[in-house]
Amino acid sequence: MNTQGRVLIVDDDPEFGLVAQSLIEVEGLSAQLVESGEQALAVCSERACDVVLLDLMLGETSGLDVLREIRRQADDLPVIVVTAHGSMESAAAAVRAEAFDYIGKPFRADELMAAVRRALEWRKQQRNGNRESQIKSAKATSIVSIVGCSPAMVAVYRAIARVAATDSTVLISGESGTGKELVARALHDNSPRAKHPFIPVNCGALTETLLESELFGHVRGSFTGALANHRGIFETANGGTIFLDEISETSPAFQVKLLRVLQEQEIRPVGAAESRRVDARIVAATNRRVQDLFATEEFRRDLLYRLSVINIELPPLRERREDIPLLVEHFLQRLNRKLGKNVTVPAETQDWLCQFDWLGNVRELENAVERAITLNLGGKLLPEDFLQFTPTPLARKAISAPVPEGVAGSVAATSTNGGMFWVCELPNTLEEVERRHLVAMLRYTKGNKLRAAELLGIGRYSLYRKAVRLGINLNQED
Repeated sequence: MNTQGRVLIVDDDPEFGLVAQSLIEVEGLSAQLVESGEQALAVCSERACDVVLLDLMLGETSGLDVLREIRRQADDLPVIVVTAHGSMESAAAAVRAEAFDYIGKPFRADELMAAVRRALEWRKQQRNGNRESQIKSAKATSIVSIVGCSPAMVAVYRAIARVAATDSTVLISGESGTGKELVARALHDNSPRAKHPFIPVNCGALTETLLESELFGHVRGSFTGALANHRGIFETANGGTIFLDEISETSPAFQVKLLRVLQEQEIRPVGAAESRRVDARIVAATNRRVQDLFATEEFRRDLLYRLSVINIELPPLRERREDIPLLVEHFLQRLNRKLGKNVTVPAETQDWLCQFDWLGNVRELENAVERAITLNLGGKLLPEDFLQFTPTPLARKAISAPVPEGVAGSVAATSTNGGMFWVCELPNTLEEVERRHLVAMLRYTKGNKLRAAELLGIGRYSLYRKAVRLGINLNQED
C-alpha cells in the first residue's frame, strides 16, 4: 500500500465505510476505517493518515466537532466532509471549520477519488513548505435557507461555500424559478461583505436609460426629469454586493459601460464630468445557458468572460426530483405558520408530486403547495387539492384512468384541450394503476430497482416506500 496516501475513513455506517475503503484501495492507496470521533482523533494525533474522509453524522457526535478538533491538532491535515444530509447550512459550517472539500452521499467513485487526490496533492505541498492555505473560511453571518440534498444541490452548496469569501464576480445560470437570487444572497451573507448592502436589480424590467441612471446615478439637469442629483446603486451598495438579475436582457450599449465599471472599478453618473471610485461585488444571473450566450452575438463576449469568472449553474427541479419532498415539507411548515393551519402531506401525495416536470421549477412548486393548503379542508393534502383552480397544465400529466361506475370521491378536471379526465381519489383505483405501472417497470428493467426508479423519476427510497405501500415484493419482481 502507498504509505504517502493513507486515507482515514470516519463513518458509523459500516456498509458505506467498506464501499469507500474498497474504492480507495483499488486506486493503490491505504485506507483505514473507524466508526467514532474518538477513534478518528486518536489516529490523527499519531499522524497516521494523510487525508480524512469524515461523515457529518456520527451517531450522537457531530462530525463538525470532530473536524474542529482535527484542525486544532493538525492544521495541515486535509479533511473531506461527506454527508447524506447536504444543506447550505452544513456546507457553510464545514467551510468555516476549514474542511478541504464537501461532497454528498451518494457520490460517484470518480468524484470521491478526485477529491482524495486533490487533498493528497495539497498535503504534499504543505510538507514541501508551501503554507498558503487553499482552505478558506466563509465567515458566515447569516444563512439563506436553500432546500435540497441531491448531489446536484450539494455541488451548488460547495461552490457557494468556496466562492463566498472571495471578491470574484459570479454568474449564476439557471431556468426561471430555480432560486438564482437565493444563491446570490447566500454568496453575500457568507462573505466579508455581509454587513453591507445587498441590492438586487432586475435588468430586464428597466429601459436602458433608467437602468444606467439607477446603477450609476445622475446629476441634476442631465436629462428631462432629472430635478436633483441621484446617487446610484453602485455608490449605495459600496462595500456590499449588487445582484444583476437577467443580465442577458441588457443592451450592447449598456454592456460596454458595465464592462468599463468592472475593469476600472469606477462609475460615471449620467451627465457627470468625473468618474467616482466604487467598491461593490457583482453577482449576475441569467436564465440562459452560458454556452448559448457565448454562441450568440447578442451578448458581448468580453463582458461575459468578466462576469463568469465563476459560473454556478442551478439544476432544474426535474433533474433533482428527490428534493421535491423536502421542498414540499419546507413550504408546508412555513405556510402552516402563516395561515394558522396544521395541514400534513402523505407520502403517497409526495410521490405523486415527484412525477411532474415542474417547468416553473421551485417557484411553481411553492405556488402549487400554497394554493393546495389554502383550498384544503381535510387536513391532508391529496392530489385533488393540487388540481383545483390551477393556472398551469399540471393536470395533463396526472395519472388518469376511465372511471368505473360507482366509484366515489372522484375528481373531474378540465384538460388542456377542453375535454375531461378523471383522477380517482386515493387509495382506490389510483393505487391499482400505480401498482401495475410499478410492476411493469420492474419487469421492463428485469428487476433493476435503481434503473426502475430512474425511469419513474423518483428516488430509490421512494421506490421502496411505494413497494411496501402497494404490497409489492421487490425480490419476487427481480
